Amino acid sequence: MTAVYLAIQMTLLMGVGFFARKIRLVDEKFPKSLGNFLYHFGFTCVVLKAMMSADLSNIGEMGILILISLGTMGVMFLFGNLTNFILRKNDDMARISIVDLMFVNFTFMAFPIIEALYGEKGSLYIAAYTIPVRILFYVVSPLVLATAASSKALSDGADESSPKQKVNVGKEVRKVLLSAPVLAIPVGFALSFLPEPLPSPIRNSIAAIAGVVTPMGMALCGMRLAEVPIRECVKNSRIWILTALRLLAAPAIALGLMFLLTRGVTLDPVLVKMCVIYCALPAAASTTIIAMNVGSDSIKAAQSVFLTTALSVCTLPIWVFLVDKIF
Repeated sequence: MTAVYLAIQMTLLMGVGFFARKIRLVDEKFPKSLGNFLYHFGFTCVVLKAMMSADLSNIGEMGILILISLGTMGVMFLFGNLTNFILRKNDDMARISIVDLMFVNFTFMAFPIIEALYGEKGSLYIAAYTIPVRILFYVVSPLVLATAASSKALSDGADESSPKQKVNVGKEVRKVLLSAPVLAIPVGFALSFLPEPLPSPIRNSIAAIAGVVTPMGMALCGMRLAEVPIRECVKNSRIWILTALRLLAAPAIALGLMFLLTRGVTLDPVLVKMCVIYCALPAAASTTIIAMNVGSDSIKAAQSVFLTTALSVCTLPIWVFLVDKIF
């Protein structure tokens, strides 16, 4: 029931943002400003908090989970590109699909759901599994979405061979790699090696800002949804395709991979189940924030978050039942 409750809670948070924008409690400039704040300050604090609290002594013995995590993200990246190739799409929505397949709502939903299902052992496993996820999300997602935004700019009338446009693409890449959330990764690792932790007021402030990212990110999704009729989300076939890929195809691929892996390697059943359930979670709300920051289609990103979150209420219990039966 934890999965259902969290999905409902996230949908309600989106509803708050949707309602606030619909009644004009916030104006059309507010979502952009909120997105900038969450990206530069919120994400930075999330990364610093995660890096400083990481138990580096467990990385060695949890190496198998880190490898599985990296392998799964790689497979999902290829799967997303293959899907776009089959659909013959290379626009913002295509890039959003890749990001949504690679990354789920790992902060707000993964930890409480896995802990509720598999207890303390599950918490330990999900902490190790998400080490590479936390690092790559803030590097890969902006790069993928910025590429889509740059491609869109080229298709809107610019010459692809233009030196100016090539410089702009390179500028976007440098902007991402030098952004605060990415730079926070090495800074956070360095801080984790300090003989003494940072003073409590600093640590508590970082934790407080990090704590608002998920609820405000969901509210931001609602604000973006309020700018277009809901029927556009329902009528958009590609949003439905992405939802099916995220909630059905992705966990099915993960289940197949784990089934094959367990044929040759002995793994803890809890570990195996956790890897599949993780891949059955909805799209990350933070994708909308990143899309806004790099100039990609944040409305479609918000629509995918809304639909995958709302429908995960139905799909998550099914996957929990299946993995319990199979493993």
